Amino acid sequence: MPSMKIPFSQQKSSIFGVISRPLVTMKIYSKTRNTWIPVYDTLADTGADITLLPRYLGEMIVDDITTGKYAEIKGVAPNAVLAGFIHNAKIEVFRREINTKIIIGDSDDVRPVLGRLNGLDLFDITFSKGEYILVE
Repeated sequence: MPSMKIPFSQQKSSIFGVISRPLVTMKIYSKTRNTWIPVYDTLADTGADITLLPRYLGEMIVDDITTGKYAEIKGVAPNAVLAGFIHNAKIEVFRREINTKIIIGDSDDVRPVLGRLNGLDLFDITFSKGEYILVE
């Protein structure tokens, strides 16, 4: 696979004004629609164990998100919990198709996140000073 250089995106932050974020585009295969659905502005997050989708995207790829294995995600805030459902899925990221597990959050108020498990961990990636991601 040839190297890819993906620039960070500049976005507004209520705390910092403007911040650089490692946002990538991935595609997820929809079993219900029999097509690939692009997921823009997916946060490439080395701190995330698993790839996360909001409910509205999950409903585009499976008939019923609640048929997956129930799980709760906890992050930085110890009392904040996001309920979700784990599903097997096929994603395409950095020009590579991957069979992986994803969690579909039971909320539309979460951003798509590309996590490590059968995602970021499959690639040699350099996060360069808040400017770009180099994927090799």
